[in-house]
Amino acid sequence: MLSNPEGINHECKLCNQMFDSPAKLLCHLIEHSFEGMGGTFKCPVCFTVFVQANKLQQHIFAVHGQEDKIYDCSQCPQKFFFQTELQVGREIHDLCQHLLLG
Repeated sequence: MLSNPEGINHECKLCNQMFDSPAKLLCHLIEHSFEGMGGTFKCPVCFTVFVQANKLQQHIFAVHGQEDKIYDCSQCPQKFFFQTELQVGREIHDLCQHLLLG
């Protein structure tokens, strides 16, 4: 998802929590996607249920490809599995646009 070439922490744009890898940030975004849903994580593609967000993340990487992503960005060709990923992508687009326009 988001990479930082300098190895600096990766920040969740929804809650400002920091992570030391893009994979951990993605797992955290999955948790945001399922807040208030009883502690289970359902695959948005095949609806398999997991009790841990990291197990859902592993399942998605192993079973589903780019073509299975269901959320399309309206500002670029990127696609996402979760609405929270799309939301973060939009915030990044807005930030970049703000920086370019000064």
